Amino acid sequence: MARIIDETKLLRIKDAAVELVVTNGYGGASISAIRKKAGVAEGYLYRFYKSKEDLIIDLLYSHINTIIKKIETLLDTCTEVKGLIEQLFQEYFKIANTQPKQIKFMHVLMHDYNFQISDEQRQQIKSLCLRVLLKGKENNEINSTITEEDIYLITVVYPIEFINMRMKNYFGNDSLTNTDVSKLTDFCTNALK
Repeated sequence: MARIIDETKLLRIKDAAVELVVTNGYGGASISAIRKKAGVAEGYLYRFYKSKEDLIIDLLYSHINTIIKKIETLLDTCTEVKGLIEQLFQEYFKIANTQPKQIKFMHVLMHDYNFQISDEQRQQIKSLCLRVLLKGKENNEINSTITEEDIYLITVVYPIEFINMRMKNYFGNDSLTNTDVSKLTDFCTNALK
């Protein structure tokens, strides 16, 4: 007989993991703490994940896949890299405004040396960055010295850092507006020229 999956318990596990990674870092989010915060038995958690690493990889993979799918769609629909970047940044801002823990989660894991994305995700990201690079060079929007790594830094790392600083109210302004999207888009597209 198949075991019944309680989706609310699974959601609580995922939410607890995200929250503990955001507040304590990857190393500070133990299986015991996750299970306790989620209010589930340790055995229930292990029914779905072999380890904390598997759980966090699953969560990050779903976040990264959302971004990957967005970029793939934008590559197919946008004629210019600037439009692609602007719509991608709008997506980041939407996530930050509606699900701030998700952006914080990605930010924490991007900076944690104890955690790495999978080789498959790394290859997907590199491939997408190359496609953006080629599209930009074809349209004369991107300088010939720019690399895939530069594309990643400018379209993923910098905007997530920008959002993180805003969320921390670092310079006394914690809101994220459409004007910020435009300003950030101009800044990043100019950096590619």
